Amino acid sequence: MATPLSAAPRRPDAAGFLLLAALGALWGLTPAIGKAAFGLGATPLAYVFRAAAVAAAILFAVCLARGRLPPLDARGLRFHLGSGLIGFAVPNLLGFLVLRFVPAGLFALVIPTAPLLTFALSAALGLERATWRHGGGVVVALAGTLLALSPGAALPEGGDLAWAAASLAVPACYACSNMFAVRFRPPGADALALACGTAAGAAAWLALAAALPGEPWGPLSLASLVRPHDLLAAGQGGLTALAYAIYFRLLTRHGGMFASQVGYVVVLTGLFWGALLFGEVPGLLVLPAVACIFAGLGLATASAPQGGQTTRMSGSDTAATTTSSGRPSRQ
Repeated sequence: MATPLSAAPRRPDAAGFLLLAALGALWGLTPAIGKAAFGLGATPLAYVFRAAAVAAAILFAVCLARGRLPPLDARGLRFHLGSGLIGFAVPNLLGFLVLRFVPAGLFALVIPTAPLLTFALSAALGLERATWRHGGGVVVALAGTLLALSPGAALPEGGDLAWAAASLAVPACYACSNMFAVRFRPPGADALALACGTAAGAAAWLALAAALPGEPWGPLSLASLVRPHDLLAAGQGGLTALAYAIYFRLLTRHGGMFASQVGYVVVLTGLFWGALLFGEVPGLLVLPAVACIFAGLGLATASAPQGGQTTRMSGSDTAATTTSSGRPSRQ
């Protein structure tokens, strides 16, 4: 979901580039936080629920201060529940499970494919005009992503290729969520209010999922004592809310084309956090993989309209997430 964009976005200034770098660092950090929480004993359901609930609470406070609350009519509730399920709860649960078996840096390489998959779906559904430049960008970036998933790149030798491939389901969820937002976004609704509703909708679905027994989801266990991984979940929720605020500020001030460049920063910072926190050392094949991803992003976004749209990441609409930070969805 995106806020109404000005007809003539401002030329990016130093503050804009700093915010872009901060947003990329936040979205690049979230896979590492999720992986660290797993190492401390967190279970997917409780961790993602806490992150969603904290993000919803912070965003609600911001919306209340601005006097722009989430719409609670039938259309608004349908959007919150649909976006919360497709764009927050499901991709974050999947991402948490995947991070048990793949490096955080590899996961950060996969997430920026969300806007490319969104474009591919938009073109397939006739919602966006396909061009050779955009189509070539999608193909090149996805080829780089597949290369990154191969042993000897971001996936260590002997790594689980099946789980690496499963990580592609996360940006696919974000792309589907963006399509959902195109179709069902309440007209005239404030973007941060919809982000709040998305996070709250995700928390509601995850609370219902608590009825499911056993792993892989794990019990909700909200009555238990606060443990270190619970603090990480709360911190993830706070970072998600902050990422939303930064993302929508970039969209409204500088346009979707500039905001979409955050994908470059996510790739670099994700690899950095993985190396710093977990000692992940990618193989040499990661260099051509990153080059392909960057080239594909460049081709797919360079000719986008200045007021154009972009997808979310955790995400990073939508929500940022425990593992991806749920990005805001495109309009």
